[in-house]
Amino acid sequence: MATKVRLFPEMKKRLIIHFFCIFLLGLIVIDCSTYWSHRKKDLGDVFTAGVETPGYGIGVRIGPLATGFVFQGGESEPGKRDLGTGYGLRGGTYGPYRSQQLIFGFLGGEKFHSMPPTETSPKKEETKTTAPNSQTNDNFLLLPENPESEQDPNPTPELSDERLNSKSYEIRYLRFYNNPVSERRKAKKEAFFRKYLESLDPQKRNEAIQTFLAQNPKNKDDYPSAFLFEVEFYISIRYGIRLGFNFGEFLDFLLGFTGIDLMEDDI
Repeated sequence: MATKVRLFPEMKKRLIIHFFCIFLLGLIVIDCSTYWSHRKKDLGDVFTAGVETPGYGIGVRIGPLATGFVFQGGESEPGKRDLGTGYGLRGGTYGPYRSQQLIFGFLGGEKFHSMPPTETSPKKEETKTTAPNSQTNDNFLLLPENPESEQDPNPTPELSDERLNSKSYEIRYLRFYNNPVSERRKAKKEAFFRKYLESLDPQKRNEAIQTFLAQNPKNKDDYPSAFLFEVEFYISIRYGIRLGFNFGEFLDFLLGFTGIDLMEDDI
């Protein structure tokens, strides 16, 4: 009888341990795929290594501070900067991407976004025939006119992957240091209005809203927080190479193992 009394607590303890192990294993199986997918993407964010064309010059960028003499990219027609392309690891993904950069001493700017499967941009003819004011069976929505002169002839496209959208940017180096209060307020109003429109059409079925959003990409003249912690080197004679390391993304990769998303890019 005494032996049975001693065995019962041991069996109970083993059952508790087995139950805890099974429960923990279940959580790992459920979240393991997503967890390691985020860690893999965070590691890809750390490094930049790509071949780009066309381009000429040599330059270095530490965060928003760039120096050198670089002309990377080009125009297929006046005002349409759409010839700068690259292939490699950049923005956390491996493959083709769009790249434009101009550095003259310490002035200039750059643009980057991953290349969509089929790159399209709103045509001027379409913007004339498709009025932003539209009436549907469900509701009636008035959208502000966007003057053709203010439209970007080569806007940053909206990709299906929201994480890639968050890595896209277009920035003028001087504006980073000289950003008037009026411009900051205008940017905040535009961001608020865009978020409001997205909330009105979560299923992306309203043609008027989606047309307006496509013509006003949210990444225009903006940059992700990781941009401030990146060190890049570029050298080119027609065909060039770009190498970089991001200290902020490296810290985000390390902290990601503990569940901390420092750059808020685990989308």
